[in-house]
Amino acid sequence: MTFLRVIQWVVWKDLISEMRSRETLSSMLFFALIVILVFSFSFAMDQDAAQQLIAGIIWVSFAFTGIIGLGKSFSAELQNDALEYLQMSPTPKGAIYLGKMLGNLLFMLVVEVMLFPLFVLFFNLNIVEEIGLLLLIFFLATLGLSAVGTLFSALTVQIRAREVMLPVLLLPLAIPVMIAAVESTRGALNAQPLALYFHWIELLTIFDVIFTVVSFWLFELILDS
Repeated sequence: MTFLRVIQWVVWKDLISEMRSRETLSSMLFFALIVILVFSFSFAMDQDAAQQLIAGIIWVSFAFTGIIGLGKSFSAELQNDALEYLQMSPTPKGAIYLGKMLGNLLFMLVVEVMLFPLFVLFFNLNIVEEIGLLLLIFFLATLGLSAVGTLFSALTVQIRAREVMLPVLLLPLAIPVMIAAVESTRGALNAQPLALYFHWIELLTIFDVIFTVVSFWLFELILDS
């Protein structure tokens, strides 16, 4: 199989598997709804505080929801020794990584697009003029989380306590993404001039490029270990 065909096959396989089970998306949505409800009730009486903290609330919800999806990324490959077949497969391991990463990115973006209107509704956000910029920030930050998270999901898939180890390994490395995402989202939501927070968007882009390339090359070593 060619490199692009392998990527397409992995993404399609994950999509078909999720359409049949709906396990990943349903668990991500359920957790995120709980988080949104908890925060909305917590700040119901103090809208000023909510407006100051909303960017952090959004990305706490998105990040931990994404970790749930990333934790299930390779769980299907544990069944019927599918992970061993991937290790022995002559197909490029980097293509498998990119396919998994794109599948995770798609799942996370779908959940974020479904959840963000609830933030707008519960916290009375005015996003009409900044919606395009917010979507760009969401995409860049989610791409960074997916790039690193897919690598660590493969690293921890055969560990007994993988549900605990994945966030322990992922969150420290994802701190630059989280800080840049929160700061750029806050700037967009507050309708600040783009020049004041554009450097955070640049940081997201640089992080995405570096960690996608590094994860691409490390994935083969992790998969074969």
